[in-house]
Amino acid sequence: FSKGGIPIKYKSDGDVAIESEPKEVRSFDNRNYVLEKGITGDFALIKAWKADKKGNLIFKGSARNFNPDMATAGKITIAEVEEIVENGEISPEDV
Repeated sequence: FSKGGIPIKYKSDGDVAIESEPKEVRSFDNRNYVLEKGITGDFALIKAWKADKKGNLIFKGSARNFNPDMATAGKITIAEVEEIVENGEISPEDV
């Protein structure tokens, strides 16, 4: 993987049209790791329990598993919430 050359797209005759680029390799604790760019989505659709008008969200129950990470992974986040409160009603410790 680190040297590149892995087929990404093939031509109609079966030859390789596009190959992968070489990847950066770094060593941590005497172990080599291939670095890969993270995937960023255009939109993140999430469910939250409560939100204020500034966009701060509180997650409840199993929504705490992946929704906070997904909220930061998209360029634009769309949140469905059960309750919208005024600014300042959500404690900073809860966000």
